[in-house]
Amino acid sequence: MYLAGLRLTSFRSCRGVEIKLQPGLTLLVGDNNSGKSNVIDAMRLLTTPLSGRRVRYLEVDDVSTGAAGPIEIVGEFDGLTRFQQGQYIGALDIATNKAYYMTRFRPDVDVPRRSKVENLVGRAAGADAEPEKRDQIRHVYLAPLRDAKRELDSATGNRMALIIKYLTSEADRTDFLDQAIDGLRKLEDHDVITGTQKRLQEHVSDLTDPVRGQLIGLSFRDVRLQRLARGLRLKMAEHGVDLADIEDSGLGYANLLYMASVIIELRNAQDAELTLFLVEEPEAHLHPQLQAVLLDYLQEQAVKSLRDDTDGPAGRIQVVATTHSPNLASAVGIRSIVVLRTQETPTPEIPGESLATEVKVAPTGIQRGTAAIALCDIELTDEERRKVDQYLDVSRAELLFTRRAVLVEGVSEAVILPPLARHCVLDKTAPSYGAKCREFRAVSIISIGSVDFGPYLKLLLQQVNGVRLVDRLVVITDGDPDVADEVDQDDDLNLKAGEPKTEAEPAATLNRKDRLEEIGTQLGADSILAVFAAEFTLEADLMNPFTVNGPLLETAFKRQKPRSDKFWSTLTMSTNPAEVFYRKLRTSKRYIGKGEFAHDVAELIQSGGTFECPAYLTQAIQAAMR
Repeated sequence: MYLAGLRLTSFRSCRGVEIKLQPGLTLLVGDNNSGKSNVIDAMRLLTTPLSGRRVRYLEVDDVSTGAAGPIEIVGEFDGLTRFQQGQYIGALDIATNKAYYMTRFRPDVDVPRRSKVENLVGRAAGADAEPEKRDQIRHVYLAPLRDAKRELDSATGNRMALIIKYLTSEADRTDFLDQAIDGLRKLEDHDVITGTQKRLQEHVSDLTDPVRGQLIGLSFRDVRLQRLARGLRLKMAEHGVDLADIEDSGLGYANLLYMASVIIELRNAQDAELTLFLVEEPEAHLHPQLQAVLLDYLQEQAVKSLRDDTDGPAGRIQVVATTHSPNLASAVGIRSIVVLRTQETPTPEIPGESLATEVKVAPTGIQRGTAAIALCDIELTDEERRKVDQYLDVSRAELLFTRRAVLVEGVSEAVILPPLARHCVLDKTAPSYGAKCREFRAVSIISIGSVDFGPYLKLLLQQVNGVRLVDRLVVITDGDPDVADEVDQDDDLNLKAGEPKTEAEPAATLNRKDRLEEIGTQLGADSILAVFAAEFTLEADLMNPFTVNGPLLETAFKRQKPRSDKFWSTLTMSTNPAEVFYRKLRTSKRYIGKGEFAHDVAELIQSGGTFECPAYLTQAIQAAMR
């Protein structure tokens, strides 16, 4: 059994949200204030804490702004075994073999203590006749700003005693306590203890014997595992280095150690059918490599938790985590990701008895709420999904975290666009120049490493539950036209001895721009997508206008090709330098290092060189900021 879906109504920013979850691990990603913590809290309110101590309760303030309630949190549980279907018959929908549990909160704004919480079952939301079965669906919660070092501290002995209990047999623990008792009893005969007792007795006798004499003793307290654990201290260090107290370890490794201790607790929760491991920002204090290792570990533990429930509860672990880390999001595959977005909707008429009677409605008439996009619902072919997953796994790109994106073919465009925007497109004399630079900085420039933009357009522009992943998408691509063959007169560009010139490649596409715009039209995203294509290719189109850009480009070009005076003279005398340069690029793949050329051009622009941004790139930059 696992939590397959969550439906939230009138709960904070979740006015009416449905979220799909995966059996093993689900990542919730999204902007700050998009509702990730609200979704986690809803699962905490729906299920029982593994410790049995609830610290989160529904309150009047949890009702969505402008709503009168009630709050409804509905969990849909799928994958029930044959035994679980019998045990959860009261919550079971016979037609689908899914179980449903609801927590409903009816607020009383006038007398909050009269607010009512109802725990209901089944699709019809009836009374729960077997609440003990619901109590076998539990959760463990790790807060985003957790203090792992404090949690691992042995001052109370609780966590360490729990870990020892889970990792050892009862016979071993009994033997450990017996040896501890024997050792302490022997210590009680030590001169330090007996001598101290004797001297204390002398003073006490002087004070008490005249009235009623008192006898004192000095011994260790009754030995219990928790009291012994209180004296234990976790230590950690790299291999080959002396161990040090956990307080001296880095926060990242302390965080991992704490998570490992929680997993031990989860794996030994023998009386739970399902335990949700709810982790906010698992990447806290971890560098990228450790983030990937942690994610693999969590997924592995979820798989290992599966066991036969013939003789007892299934003990399954399901992980739900929030993250801002592209490293984590790119490591799980898009099927396991739910993107949360803020969605603006018209403010409804507020009833007279609404909880928002004291809140003034914003004059815009717009309210913000959470919308969920389960990426498993995006319609992609298996090949397209594989391509996106592989791209994310390799690039760690921020594709799933951006609201405004520019997709480009390669690193050259990604390198050159920022200096073009700051130095050639935005008006440096305008008072808003600094703000505009920051606005462009918020645009994600994403290199996909090919010209196959189709899968990425479908991922970013497809509408799910009324929302898309991006608000604005710009694509910059090359025209790559076919050109008539022409004898190359350039002979001073230093092709390596014996290196043949290649035949001109066929055009990559007849009209790539039109095909991409057609995808946008099919997805109903014409107002969101803008496609801009070079006449030839980036490096060639930078030549226009040649009278302005030629000197800077010549400097950058000659860093790679210092003996290219004759060729540059050819460009200067040509009526279309961009086409001449493009022909050369088509006939020799190793003609020039495109990435290096882009870096050199960007450096010269940033150093104050005179340059005019090609028209199509100017339009693309402006469109991304619109």
